[in-house]
Amino acid sequence: MLMYDDSFGAVMTASQQQATRLGADAYGSEHVLLGLLSAAGPLTEQVRRTEPGLDAQVVRSAVERSADDAVHLQRLGIDAERLLAPASGDAADADADADADADADAGAGEGRAPSRPRPTPQNRHTPEWQQALNSASVKLNQLQKSGALPRQRKITSAVLWLAVLEPGTRAHRLLAAVDVDAERVRAAVLGALAGAGAVVPAWPEQARAGLLTRLVLHAFSRANTAV
Repeated sequence: MLMYDDSFGAVMTASQQQATRLGADAYGSEHVLLGLLSAAGPLTEQVRRTEPGLDAQVVRSAVERSADDAVHLQRLGIDAERLLAPASGDAADADADADADADADAGAGEGRAPSRPRPTPQNRHTPEWQQALNSASVKLNQLQKSGALPRQRKITSAVLWLAVLEPGTRAHRLLAAVDVDAERVRAAVLGALAGAGAVVPAWPEQARAGLLTRLVLHAFSRANTAV
């Protein structure tokens, strides 16, 4: 039976809240990255000391303006800054929505029914996130089995950090968009797992899972992945 520590649970709760706040039906790597930063904790604080520019508000702003799409647009010769900038009407709409929410909350205090809250994505996540989590879990297990990293009795938020840093995730692209070095962040996470004074192992390029691990990951993916 898989056992998770408090840091893992806190991050997953925060990730679901971030997805709801951003209007997503399922959470992805970008929401987990925001969850890691907003839930904080000793590991996240250590990571942020390595990369001071890694800030929840900066990442959230990058998500909202789709900053990770800028590179692709520039390759097509499109003015990404102009295209991704919010229209003046959008800002007004956002202010109007905020005012409406405030009025609804005030009305609830006066006896009127409050507006219906958005449903939280709960355990439903994107296929992209599931693939990244599977890959990071297998690679971390490889390092622990080889003795390069100590084994852990419970699954911690470290595997979530390693998953958001997997190449190909939206979180990885967002970090690049805000000038945060994902390799340095990964090294900080692995260093924390290795312990003070220990050699920081290289992160495996390929995930090699045994049959049982593949079956467990496949079953978990089918049960929790949004389609």
